[in-house]
Amino acid sequence: MSRTSYIQIGGKLYDKSLPLPAGVEEQSRNAAAVYGDLPDFVSPIDGKVVSGRAGLRDHCARHSVVPTAELKGLPPKPAHFSGPPSEAYRQETRQTIADVINSRSDLWRKIKG
Repeated sequence: MSRTSYIQIGGKLYDKSLPLPAGVEEQSRNAAAVYGDLPDFVSPIDGKVVSGRAGLRDHCARHSVVPTAELKGLPPKPAHFSGPPSEAYRQETRQTIADVINSRSDLWRKIKG
């Protein structure tokens, strides 16, 4: 006797080995996904075993850290520190900010009348 596996969509069971009927495929694409729990791992911070998502949340809160997966999409940190900016660069930046602020205040005076 062979085992059969089913999938439930909209309260009906469908055999997983058979293609889904037309119209049901669209429903299955909009269904919620269920993910298993995270595997246990040893913390590189304190050497304790962290179990599951709840354990990871607790571990991160206790040590004030975030999982690296949450950092995805952020720009990479520079590999080296070039030191503080030069005084000329800082003066140029200050002048640029002052120019922007002054240009906007002139515009505001024109609008205000």
